[in-house]
Amino acid sequence: MLKEFILSTIISTSLNLETSNDETASNDYEFMMKAEKNGNNFSYFIMTDWERELGKKYRDNVFKLKYISLDNIYYGFDMISKETKNIDYLSINSGYSFSKIGLQTGLSAKYSDATKTDILVHLSYNNIFKKNNTDYTIYVSLKSDFKNNKILELNSDIKTWLTDRINLFFLGKSIRYSNKEDVQFKIGLGFKL
Repeated sequence: MLKEFILSTIISTSLNLETSNDETASNDYEFMMKAEKNGNNFSYFIMTDWERELGKKYRDNVFKLKYISLDNIYYGFDMISKETKNIDYLSINSGYSFSKIGLQTGLSAKYSDATKTDILVHLSYNNIFKKNNTDYTIYVSLKSDFKNNKILELNSDIKTWLTDRINLFFLGKSIRYSNKEDVQFKIGLGFKL
């Protein structure tokens, strides 16, 4: 199991340095590390951002894990903790995967604190298109209770493979959680183990 977890993992990083909007504060920065695997039955995405904005330090974490059984039933969880935008939740997901077209539908149990659990309907689309040396990944996910409780994620990742193991990537991510939104664009280098 450990061998399957590590093989074909892609490790990526990006760095951003910029002058602060506050002249009395130090320069701002953002450093991102991520590890990901997109297998047919098992996938994960782990990303950590360390950043300083207007002199204040933040750490954002995203951890997603998904397993699809031979019967096309998927199980997994999303753990999101974004200090910069005050977005923090855990969702446990299960449902049916239409693997050939990249569509999944099911239910999610969302925990935003220790005392409250919300059941949400989950619909997502995830697909990787390959052309020449470039992989185009599209991910759209909507979780909702059809009231005020909604989580919308839009992700696009373009990887151009410079060699069999090294890629240059462009990542665009957006998460909308209730009335909070986090949008990120990153360019960086990746390495396939």
